[in-house]
Amino acid sequence: MNISFYELFLVLITGQCIFLIFALQYIPKKNTGANRMIQCLLAIYSFYLIEGIFISAVGTQFYLKYRCVSNIFYLFIGPLVYTYIRRLLFYKNGKYRLTYYHYLPILLYAIYCLFHVYSYDSIQDIRRFNYTYLFSVEILFFVSITAYLFKSMTLLNYYKKNEERELSFNQTIIKYVRIMLICLLFYMIFWLLGIIERFVVNLWIDIPLIYDISCLILVIQIYIVGFYSLKYPEVFKIQFPSKRENKSKKKNNLDEEQINKIQNLVDVFLKKEKGYRRPELSLSSLAHEIGTTTNKLSWVLNNTYKKTFYELVNEYRVKDFLERIDNNDHKELTLFSIAQEVGFNSKSTFYKVFKEIMKMTPSEYISN
Repeated sequence: MNISFYELFLVLITGQCIFLIFALQYIPKKNTGANRMIQCLLAIYSFYLIEGIFISAVGTQFYLKYRCVSNIFYLFIGPLVYTYIRRLLFYKNGKYRLTYYHYLPILLYAIYCLFHVYSYDSIQDIRRFNYTYLFSVEILFFVSITAYLFKSMTLLNYYKKNEERELSFNQTIIKYVRIMLICLLFYMIFWLLGIIERFVVNLWIDIPLIYDISCLILVIQIYIVGFYSLKYPEVFKIQFPSKRENKSKKKNNLDEEQINKIQNLVDVFLKKEKGYRRPELSLSSLAHEIGTTTNKLSWVLNNTYKKTFYELVNEYRVKDFLERIDNNDHKELTLFSIAQEVGFNSKSTFYKVFKEIMKMTPSEYISN
């Protein structure tokens, strides 16, 4: 069996993918639940990359009979992507699992596979059968993965919208997940092109080229997952919304005494204890610190301070930074070193927040 340079490239990528699966296992207690999902995804991607080589090795007829078995794994892609993002971005979701009905299509398809393998040799019009089977499976897979893709995008948009409400800093996690989902979106676009090319009308792009591009998209996604998971193993999570919490947000159950108590505790924590200097400070950690809930604290911040958690904490940080500059600390330390000491954990976040509040850069402030 002759292996082309491109097939050798896919084998090498598959090897790196398998290495990444094992490497994720040894990241010390960081996103363990989410990493299990990404390990399963990487295993499926690995199989997809070498499937073409496998076909040429076992023969077309064998593959046509048993391919439905391998296709079962591809139906897991959508649920795994959604579960991965859910576990990665939201706390108390490290062991989150989709309810059983999400896996019913996979179960029904697995039952069909038994029928397919058992009856395949007795089918008379095998060409027509394969055509009908392929069309049905391609549509099923496209709808399933696309549905979870958009479900995952909705989850990411919620996280992005509420990150500033619960965290005092920005993370690169949003960019990473967005790129990951964009890769999957392009993959599904080419999957759709494949369906149109094979069953509807001839396009400018043929099936082998579509397969090759799909493989390259998965390669890019594998490298993105590997780079981020190993370089940024720690992710600060936010609370996943529940129906009970959504009702409590709309309804204010706090009396004036409770509001004043929470406000006083927040002031003590930020002004006297300078708790804003903690880089990892979040809405949930502050709520735990002062002995209240995130919903009550968020309500007080929005309605009493008229600010989000992100805005309030970073205003204190910028004020502290300005005091340090007025004391000429910048003559001994770099600007970012001072920013880190007042609580900023990212240079980009520091410059962004400073310019939003002061309407100028730190350098411009010093020169003025």
